[in-house]
Amino acid sequence: MLVLPLVVLALTPPAIAQRPFAGPRLHEPIPPDPREDVALSLSLDGDLPAAINTPRGLVSAPDPARPFGTGEAPYSPVPKSDAPGSTFHPDRNTTRPDTLPYDDPFSPSTAPFKRLAAYDSVDANYTLSVRDAHTTPLAVSPVPPPDASEEHFYADMVVDLAAGRKVRIPSVGAGARVLRARAGIQSEDVKFTLYKDGAENWFIEGEATTRARLVMEVSAPRASFGGDFGNPTRAELRAVPALPPNVQAAAAQVAQKIGVTPRSAPREVVTKLVAYFRAFQDSEEPPTGRGDIYLDLALQQKGVCRHRSFAFLVTALYLGIPTRMISNEAHAWVEVDDGRTWRRIDLGGAGRMFSDPLSQNLPYEPPPDPFAWPQGSTRGDDLADRARRAGGPTPPAPPPLPNGASSAGQAPRPAGASSAGGASGSDEGPGGMSSGGGGASGGTSTGLRPVVMPGPDDRPPSSVTMTLGGTDARRGAPLAVRGQVAADGEACGHVAVEIVLRSRSQGDIPVGVLATDERGNYAGALVLPASVPLGDYEAHARTLGDGRCGRGQTR
Repeated sequence: MLVLPLVVLALTPPAIAQRPFAGPRLHEPIPPDPREDVALSLSLDGDLPAAINTPRGLVSAPDPARPFGTGEAPYSPVPKSDAPGSTFHPDRNTTRPDTLPYDDPFSPSTAPFKRLAAYDSVDANYTLSVRDAHTTPLAVSPVPPPDASEEHFYADMVVDLAAGRKVRIPSVGAGARVLRARAGIQSEDVKFTLYKDGAENWFIEGEATTRARLVMEVSAPRASFGGDFGNPTRAELRAVPALPPNVQAAAAQVAQKIGVTPRSAPREVVTKLVAYFRAFQDSEEPPTGRGDIYLDLALQQKGVCRHRSFAFLVTALYLGIPTRMISNEAHAWVEVDDGRTWRRIDLGGAGRMFSDPLSQNLPYEPPPDPFAWPQGSTRGDDLADRARRAGGPTPPAPPPLPNGASSAGQAPRPAGASSAGGASGSDEGPGGMSSGGGGASGGTSTGLRPVVMPGPDDRPPSSVTMTLGGTDARRGAPLAVRGQVAADGEACGHVAVEIVLRSRSQGDIPVGVLATDERGNYAGALVLPASVPLGDYEAHARTLGDGRCGRGQTR
């Protein structure tokens, strides 16, 4: 350890005699206080306010000069064939996903509703795209709107800039504005321009090719996060272009089943559509029978979040309701225009769990949901709540999925995100293993930190078993894991199971998290981060349980 001496010089006017000093003078750093930051209107690099006051409390600003972290997956340029707007292709895999990746750059946290990819048009093959993919510069201005109806957030993300190419970046919601923004490499500023397209997808373009940290203060209308849809007339809604003839004919069948027509009042249409598509069920049996993927999904009411949002969009556009489908790597939902603003509507169908290596910050509280939820629904908010209750486990860093696909809906996403499989199985644990070399490719390693199990409780303890797919593991390579969780002889369904490596020298190193199915079984393939030191480890599985099942781990 290098120790540097500290020399303190005291400057004193010569006419004043100095009293002898009997001992050392101690100096203590004063911890930052966001209340003082707000009161004093302190600013950081890029004129970013040091703190903002939100309805849930004070939030301190991210450090614009912070070095890149090992757990931060950068947002990268979109492929030229896909730029600047992406497309979405529906699929028939209606199985509910287990663990999903997620990267949350916002504080307060909007998880899992990071607005990464928006679509507002459908072609004859049911491919979704952006109707107006032309991009225009996105203004950066701190001037507030005429009223005080906007919510404020910080954004903190790493971007791989490429000269002359646009990088897709997330926003917090429809109608969002950038108040202040700064891109840089620690203390060095990087020149950039922000853009948006016709569906309000956001992009950044740099003047040089480099990796930079982008920190912004953004705001969005509170109404864009949900709330009452109102009762607009048809004349108050935005115009909706006609769909291809085959799509119109198919959508007419679905609308007839739901009980609405293009002449129905907008409020009635939206209310009935939300009730119908929230009643979808995930299924291991893919919908078939009509040779039309939209009709198979919509008439059989099968699918998870991306299927519901896709089918809602097609049906709503046919009925003349301006709608967008929004997706990221973990969830999908819709935005519907009510004549005044685009409002977020979650249709459910979320996965069992998502993992976010960085964000455990204050959650944003949106307006109350005015629409009813069927019993047993899986909301997006439930997905985030389960992750927070599990203590924010650190996910692995596997290679990207093909063509940027995701469990939520093929949304572009940072590198290093993936999802784990969900086959069933149970056996004995723990397992002994060795961590070998072999660098990971196409991903970034996670920040490894032990997760502390909380204090005692009165729930029955969980019994956790685990079986490994082998006794040797290589960094950057998948490691198959399966097992079961039960308490008092009953399965613990939909609980998070954290996999850790344990050694005397390193302690516990979390390497990933899986979720159990209804039968308490969990399974998946975890990729060991490149930062795991070489050596011999014991692999253990542990869980914090849920309302019925207590904590437990393999012995």
